[in-house]
Amino acid sequence: MTLAVARNPYASNVPDSLIAAAGRLGVPVRTVDLPSLRAGIAPLGEVTVTDQAGPVVATGLAPFLLFGFPAAVHALGVLARIARAQNPVDGVLLADDKAAAAVRLAQARVAQVRTEICPFDRAQVAAVAAEIGYPVVVKRAHGAQGRWVRRAADPAALATALAELAAEGPGAVIVQPEVTECAGVSVRAVLTGGQLIAVTERRAAPPEWRSNIAGGAAQRRIELTGEENDLVHGAAAALGLGHAGVDLLRTGAGPRVLEVNACPDFTSMQPHYQADLAEAVVRASL
Repeated sequence: MTLAVARNPYASNVPDSLIAAAGRLGVPVRTVDLPSLRAGIAPLGEVTVTDQAGPVVATGLAPFLLFGFPAAVHALGVLARIARAQNPVDGVLLADDKAAAAVRLAQARVAQVRTEICPFDRAQVAAVAAEIGYPVVVKRAHGAQGRWVRRAADPAALATALAELAAEGPGAVIVQPEVTECAGVSVRAVLTGGQLIAVTERRAAPPEWRSNIAGGAAQRRIELTGEENDLVHGAAAALGLGHAGVDLLRTGAGPRVLEVNACPDFTSMQPHYQADLAEAVVRASL
């Protein structure tokens, strides 16, 4: 029994936490280098997965990120055929693409923040923002920890935001209303093995308006209502994820999904829980 844990240049907290937890549980780990991961396909269909350290062989695959590693998409797809994985590659790709995730959530009738998906056309985005009503939030379909997300209070701010986002190249633009009644506050719920393991309320540190921990937000442990619990499980199921971080807004009209992450950083939530969250993830991945 060996757990494959994929490392990437964007975030080390989760892989480090899972490797340490596997050590405490006596589970052997095969560390996987995402940037060098590749799949080999032989003439008769045999497949192999290798990275800079050589062949990758494992019985379990820990939750992983994929954005930015196109070759790893195929390699992990191969690995997931022979190793247990909470999240299929297709589910991870859906969660990585906020536009695709919004469409899938809509198909599953999961309540979410209003979302308009636009081509990167300044006039069209401006027209959509005017229809929604300022302030609005504009973001690229991919990104994490608040990257590639901008708030626009008026048309001039929108023009500036689009100019900044355009520097990253072409792609779809997501436009959403800023839910001012929830300004700077969100709920993060983490599931693993399909079971809820941690929930916190996150509150931004002014003048920051995004409630992500990487941006300095504070958090406290809370409980979900029955409606929120159903919404969290429904969102993860809609994307086919056994392990997920679901961000909610508590609006006057009821809870709404803001975002779903296939490999959330749960490590900042650990101080609020006696149970070892990383060990729970390791157990669910084997």
